[in-house]
Parts: sequence; structure tokens; C-alpha cells
Amino acid sequence: MNYDLARKNMVENQIRANKVTNLKVIDAFGNVKRENFVPDKLKEISYNDEDIALSKNRFMMKPMFLARLFQSLDLKGNENILHIGANLGYGSAILSQLCSAVISIEKDKKLFEKSIETLSEIGFDNVVPLHGPMENGVPKEAPFDVIFIEGAIEEKPEGLFDQLNNNGKLIVIVKPENVNIGKAVLYFKLNNEIGNDILFDAQVGKLPIFRHKPKFSF
Repeated sequence: MNYDLARKNMVENQIRANKVTNLKVIDAFGNVKRENFVPDKLKEISYNDEDIALSKNRFMMKPMFLARLFQSLDLKGNENILHIGANLGYGSAILSQLCSAVISIEKDKKLFEKSIETLSEIGFDNVVPLHGPMENGVPKEAPFDVIFIEGAIEEKPEGLFDQLNNNGKLIVIVKPENVNIGKAVLYFKLNNEIGNDILFDAQVGKLPIFRHKPKFSF
């Protein structure tokens, strides 16, 4: 398979064709070889317009949605970013081309170990992968300029807003329980208050954190 041609086609037909115009974002997706972050048995579908299932409840988000989310952040290049749910590190590698430093957190040990191996081999020196629970973020490294959660979540991630700088941003797909289509939401912190913008519809798999907690009445 000609991966270079497949990558070029992905950029032209999936990313540019879906309202992504930021040249830095486009270049990042053109430069980072997605096939290096995909398990060997799935490399043939590295550039398909779909989520790639890695294990139960874990997947790589389709490139088009990643690109639209990253464009929405309007990154300047000096940001410190937390990537939650980093799986095999592809999203972190893309972000590393657009910011100063990325700290990623992944709960699945096999995915985490593979991400370290791949990022080290290729030389993404401004990405620091961490292993551990994801729902609490990484408070010891906070505050962050940006927090990106890869995968849909059911509820507003209230517990992470304290880890944002003032003027910081958190971006994620919010897909409440029993709702078919999620919404990309950009949360922003200003004067210690949290606001949000609804960006676009997005159908992606759920990340198994921030699930709706049922309220009991007596």
C-alpha cells in the first residue's frame, strides 16, 4: 500500500473537504504518518474515514473530526496541552506540531506502552505520555492552556476546569446518554467563569469516563 498517497488523499478528501482551512493543521496531518500509530493488523485502514477500534471501548478518532477540533482551538504555537484518552498517541503527535508541549494520559497499559515506543522511535520529543486514571486529568502538571479529550463523553467535565489556565480552553465531543449524535463543544475559562460554544455535530465512539451518574429519589 502506498501510505504517502493515502495520507495525501486523506488530507485532500477528508480534511480540506470538511471545512478545515488552517494551513498549520493541514500540514500537521500531512506530516504525521498515521500508519505508524496503527496496529500492524489494521494498517491497511490507517487512512479510512472512520474511527479505528483498538480494543473494547477504545478507538482512534477519525482524522476529519480531529482536524476540525484542533482547528477550533486556534492554537498559537506556545500552548501547554493535556491530551486525555491518548490511546496510541496519534492525536498527541498531531498536537505536538501545533503547540509547545503535550502531556498525554492513558489508562490502558498496552496502549500507553505502545504509544511511548512509537513516539520515541519517531522523535516526538515534546510529548510526555503518562499512564493512569484519565477522569482526574493530571493536576500535578496543571494548569494547562488547553485540554483535549479524545472520544465522546456523556457529561460536562466539571472536575477538569480547575486544571485550566485563565483564558484556557477544553474541547470535547459531548454525547449524553440516549442521544444519537454528539456535539463538539469548546469550553473556555474567563475570569474563573466557564462558558462554552457548540461547534458542530460529531458521531464518534464514547470514552468510558465521565458517564452520566443516575440520580436516585426516595
